[in-house]
Amino acid sequence: NEFDPTLFLTITYAFIFGIMFGDLGQGLCLFIGGAILYKVKKMDLAGIVCAAGVSSCIFGALFGSFFGFEFDSVISPLKSMVTLPFLGEINIVLVAAFLFGSFVILTTMVLNIANAIKQKNLGKALFGPNAVTGFIFYASVIAVILLYMTGKPLPGTVLLIIMFVVPLALIFFEEPLKNLIAKKKPIDESAGIFAATAFFELFDYLITYLSNALSFLRIGVFAISHAAMMEVVLMLAGAEAGSPNWIVVILGNLFVCGMEGLIVGIQVLRLEYYEMFSRFYKGTGREFIPFRKIEKE
Repeated sequence: NEFDPTLFLTITYAFIFGIMFGDLGQGLCLFIGGAILYKVKKMDLAGIVCAAGVSSCIFGALFGSFFGFEFDSVISPLKSMVTLPFLGEINIVLVAAFLFGSFVILTTMVLNIANAIKQKNLGKALFGPNAVTGFIFYASVIAVILLYMTGKPLPGTVLLIIMFVVPLALIFFEEPLKNLIAKKKPIDESAGIFAATAFFELFDYLITYLSNALSFLRIGVFAISHAAMMEVVLMLAGAEAGSPNWIVVILGNLFVCGMEGLIVGIQVLRLEYYEMFSRFYKGTGREFIPFRKIEKE
């Protein structure tokens, strides 16, 4: 009785992997190697590597990187900067990672609301950190940040005053409001215990909102570190002199592709599990047993 997250996981995993591991040449290696292993060995993991390689090729072309060698591109993870109020000059990849992360968090909130509606749980859909109240609050935070960053502090302040107080108050009174809709006793414990518990839960929610958004910065950080590592490899190979040592180039690419490919694969899973799935997916129900497994038994 839940939204099937398979397609959501497929798209977001490949997309995020490509940003963090953006290199046209190395992406082609992942694509070709994954396709061969999937075709010959029928390995599901190889199919995932193949899909991730396609995404790496796309973002490698956007970043202008081919086995570390740079060409004209739309954006450079190391050089593209933007000037923002209060923050000064900052890497545009980090800004894009923060905005993308915020969009993904809002999307998972929508999925949680859709699940609650499907389960006919109105209280879960309306009240809570991942419900309508949480969506309005978080979307308002992002809108305020964008307004201040684009030099529009007045509407940002108005939005800050209006849209923060009401959603936070509704999240604070989440439990009695849900009980009211379910026609139960509003509060089971004393008012003092309820207030203390609700306050610390609300504080925890606010910290979680901030940490979740900042956690997506790792997408930009890995994109920058990948470009920096390849720059070091080419520097060690003497590429700047015009006659690189190709053995060093090949070994360096193999090292970066193997080590960082594994790390990025794990980090994307971490983002999926902690920052996305925890907001909308419960995974209860009967264990899925493939028909082929039953047939073998």
